[in-house]
Order: sequence, then C-alpha cells, then structure tokens
Amino acid sequence: MFGRRAFVAGSVAATALPVFAARRAPPPPKVGAIRWPGPGHDLHGFMAIPAKAHGRQPAVLVVPDTTGADRFALGLADSLALAGFVACVPRALASLDDALATVRWLATNRYATGKVAAIGLGWGAELTDRIVGSSPALLAAGVTFGASGGEAGALPVLRFGAVGTLSSDAYDRAWQQTLIFLKEQLA
Repeated sequence: MFGRRAFVAGSVAATALPVFAARRAPPPPKVGAIRWPGPGHDLHGFMAIPAKAHGRQPAVLVVPDTTGADRFALGLADSLALAGFVACVPRALASLDDALATVRWLATNRYATGKVAAIGLGWGAELTDRIVGSSPALLAAGVTFGASGGEAGALPVLRFGAVGTLSSDAYDRAWQQTLIFLKEQLA
C-alpha cells in the first residue's frame, strides 16, 4: 500500500512542480507529404514545421543520401522542427537543378523566413557542397555529414564525418554544434 501511495504522491508532485513540467516532451512537429515545382517536373518530399511556431521560421533542406528520404533523414527533419526550423526532405534529388529549385521554393515558402540552409547526408553532402558553390545568393549556410570535397567558398559550411562513422557521443556533439551553427547563420 505504501508503494502505491508513494507513486500517486510522486505523480501529483511531478505535475505540480514547474521543474517536472519543463521535462515534458515538446509537441510533435506538423509533418506532411508535399510537392513543389521543379525544373520541368514536380518534386516530392516531406516537410516538418514546428508545432508551436508563430509566424515564419528559418528553413533547412535535408539532402538525403542515395537511399532518398529514409527514416534517418525524416527523423532529422522532425528534430529540426522541434528545434524551431521548417525542414524539408525531398524523396530524392536527381540533379543540382532539382536541389536549386527546392532551395528557391523553400526560400519563398509561406512558412519560411526566406533564409535557407542545407544539411547533406552521405552522397547528399557532395550535393550540398555543389549547392553552396553555385547559389550563394539563395543559401545562408551548409552542413555536411559525409565525405565532401567542397572547397571553402563564400558561405559558411560546417563539416563532419559520415553519420555511420561517428560514435554516439560524437554524433550528439555534432548535432549540438549543428543546431548552434544553424541558429547563428539563419538568425
């Protein structure tokens, strides 16, 4: 009987104290399948928007690896939305023209501020470098997770090893650095 009372008392205390209330998970992002105009064809993908967003938010294009919009890329979009960004993950980007059309669309999207960054994963890291090199007027910054041979350009780029090569601690540190970098570059 004492165990049950202690549990109930602890539950009541947990909901009453602000310290415990702060630990509640934030509401999940609004996620949906979307399409936007590409170069001569429609592009398809997914968008995550912060649930408690008021007004427009900075946008991040998640450029997936060759596997396309997999669970990791979609989870990354959710995490970006929870951090306050509008995130878009294309199902696949076949060319630089597709990627640039996506950046243009994100910059003018009704949920976004007009400032866009890109995060490249695996093969997407190389495409992100190509986007950074060809559209400094469209993009604010880039982050790459993977082998990218990009040269230092006019835009700031944060580079990490491939996600699969990072330990859990190294990935956590890289993710925190990424969020700080994106907030600074897209402010």
